[in-house]
Amino acid sequence: MIDQETLKIKLSNSYKSAFDFQQRRHSDWTDNYTLYRDKVIVNRLTQRQSVNIPLMKETIRTILTQINASPDLYFEELSNDKQKEIFLNEYFIQNAKDNNLDIKDIVDKKEEMLYGRSFKKLNVVDGAPYTEVIDVFDILVDRYVDPAILDSAQFIIHQHIFRTLSEVANNPDYDKDAVNRLKIFYATTTGLIKSEENVQSLQERNERMQLLGDMYINNPILGETYVELKEYYMKLFDPDKKRTEIYLITTCEGNGIEILRMAPLEEVLGTTKDHFWRDHYPFISWADDVERTDFWSDGVGDIVRTPNKIINAWFSQLVENRTLRNYGMNYYDATNEAFVPTTFEPKPFGWYPLPGKPSDILQRVDIPDLSDSLDDISFVINLIEKATGATATEKGVSEKKQITLGEVQILLSKATERMNAIAMFYNKAWAEYGTKWVKLVESQADNLTPVKLYKKSLKGNFFEKEVSPNDWKSQAGYLVKVTSRAERESKTIDDLQKLNAVVAQMPDNEPLKEIYQKKLLELVDLDANQIKDVMDFEKQKQTIPNLASLLMPQQKPQQMPSPATLNPNQQLTPTK
Repeated sequence: MIDQETLKIKLSNSYKSAFDFQQRRHSDWTDNYTLYRDKVIVNRLTQRQSVNIPLMKETIRTILTQINASPDLYFEELSNDKQKEIFLNEYFIQNAKDNNLDIKDIVDKKEEMLYGRSFKKLNVVDGAPYTEVIDVFDILVDRYVDPAILDSAQFIIHQHIFRTLSEVANNPDYDKDAVNRLKIFYATTTGLIKSEENVQSLQERNERMQLLGDMYINNPILGETYVELKEYYMKLFDPDKKRTEIYLITTCEGNGIEILRMAPLEEVLGTTKDHFWRDHYPFISWADDVERTDFWSDGVGDIVRTPNKIINAWFSQLVENRTLRNYGMNYYDATNEAFVPTTFEPKPFGWYPLPGKPSDILQRVDIPDLSDSLDDISFVINLIEKATGATATEKGVSEKKQITLGEVQILLSKATERMNAIAMFYNKAWAEYGTKWVKLVESQADNLTPVKLYKKSLKGNFFEKEVSPNDWKSQAGYLVKVTSRAERESKTIDDLQKLNAVVAQMPDNEPLKEIYQKKLLELVDLDANQIKDVMDFEKQKQTIPNLASLLMPQQKPQQMPSPATLNPNQQLTPTK
């Protein structure tokens, strides 16, 4: 059995180490987010005007359009049981719709571009798999993790989980003695209770919302006592089992750390044939600029941040310069008692005294024109486009310089290659997501609620089928395939071009013709049932005799004389 007091010290030290490692990035993340949300911090020196060039939003949204939509996951049953395979894939499609997975996918990509990392978490809620995209501030990771393999971390901490005290008390999985101590500690308190240990982390996370105008983020007006939970997913050695495995430890801050629950992750999420959850976390993370020494790598937002702030300062000065030039302000000689201006305050058409004589009686305040800074701004924007691959052409903007169509195509091709590099990491994360999703439904089969699925036939009729975990549960398991629509269409078109040449050489080859027809149907995005109906109809047509041949009169074929009956001097004459 693991000693509780030793464990609490280990939890506290792990939290501090991971938080300090992540905190280096907090100010950069806040700047990226506020620039994306069109909010700037005004100061008296460089940026006195609250203006922002939306370069961060423009770049990220441009790249979002270039990365493919969420790829399609397909689960292949390893014992070739097609019925189970169909049921599981239909269940995944329905679960993706229920989770709004297409919308969460956009949030996932945006998080990665703003902060360099994105996290998804898998769980089972109300009898169905649930996918959650988690704020990067809420996840702490072992600083010595292999950045390419999240499951190599010794621990992952999910913090800032807020629950009412009554919810905690009613959870049957939590330790009752620990819950009672929390009730006594928070007996007379209402509102939001923050653990003293990570209050700094929460304040830095909430700073983004404060900059957007939410002044009550740290002290919201609530009717109940809310407490903050933390979930530690930690690899621990169990001396009784004589092995290391991942444990889920849920804690809350009261009079010190209270351990509400501690159990092996395999016990919480269920057992699979290969004991998957002993060594794998229910988290998926990805980055497009992975490096060995720092798990918290840079994202697109980090490339844009500093140039965007520079451009904002220049643009702020340009706006202020234009305004001041329009004021028409003048200096005057304050020593000339005969000239007394009607106004003294600094404002439009104001007058400002100098101790000497500025051009005898008056002199216009000279404010230099800063319009040439627009060229400098264009130069910086061009640098950002080169660094991120979000070129003007990708944004749908034509360049001023006239270039040939071939050069445009080359530029687009190069930009697409850079987007494909991002998509490579993104697709690998989806493959990991599919593997962990299918392991979750396998281990949680007894806790999942059956769902009703509906399919529409080619004739437009709907058919209903209630699918339960027993319909797809497989002893052999499943293999996950990840394909994107763009990749499938590109490959199908390439295959069709090659098949065209082959079919032309073997026009009477029926199996080849059938393969060719199936490829054509896949190109128009028909599902498996629709393709089967079309192909069955084609086969049925081939068994029916040609109606035209039945209607035409049968003619007796002309018989040619055999070589034995021919006179050597006789010539064959054509029939009339």
